[in-house]
Amino acid sequence: MLLLAVSDVHSPKYLFQYIAALSKAAHACREAAAMLWAGDMVLKGRVDALKTVIMATRSRCGDIRVIAVYGNEEYMGTEEEYRRRYPEITWLDDDYTVVEGEDARVCIYGTRGSLDRPTRWQRRHMPWITSTYRRRALKAAETLKRLRGQCSHVILLSHYAPTYATLEGEPSRIWPEMGSKLFEKAIAEARPDAAIHGHAHNSKRHTAVVHGVLVVNVALPATGRITIVRVKPEGGVELA
Repeated sequence: MLLLAVSDVHSPKYLFQYIAALSKAAHACREAAAMLWAGDMVLKGRVDALKTVIMATRSRCGDIRVIAVYGNEEYMGTEEEYRRRYPEITWLDDDYTVVEGEDARVCIYGTRGSLDRPTRWQRRHMPWITSTYRRRALKAAETLKRLRGQCSHVILLSHYAPTYATLEGEPSRIWPEMGSKLFEKAIAEARPDAAIHGHAHNSKRHTAVVHGVLVVNVALPATGRITIVRVKPEGGVELA
């Protein structure tokens, strides 16, 4: 089974780059079971801007199933608007879905993720966010463990990085505002087959193995491409 993954199109900002990346991945598009969007597919809360992203995806990948999480630019509080406007997308917000294939049953748990240190804006306007981040990490760990018994493969899909390992290239002083060691602990405890994230535009290390788990940054500004993930029938995943 093939899965495609990308994030941080920030439509319309990187829309043309997204279209070019889709064209290069056209063959994989036709074979893939689903495309995973790891958040920030629109720029600064522009709900309307997702329409062109969907159109571009459909024009090159047909009716491929799209599974998405919200990023920091799909603003908190607008989740239901995205669900209402774009019901063709499978939206995950601290919950999961299943992708069925001939040789694999893949559980995908989706979340915005957490930050170890809320941003200055968040600290000023969202004083409750620290407890929310803590609860998200705990729920992810519990659910990922449970999904192990339901599927042949388990994937964590988040916007924020679930480790600092794939943030190399970003200034180290802001790593706590880009990722979460609490989520790294969740990975260590639950051992999903892979953790896919976005958000890190300047990352120079797009992949890492953390506690035996493959972690992949799929932010388009960092990778310049659609990331292709192969789910192996015998177990585990790898990048194609």
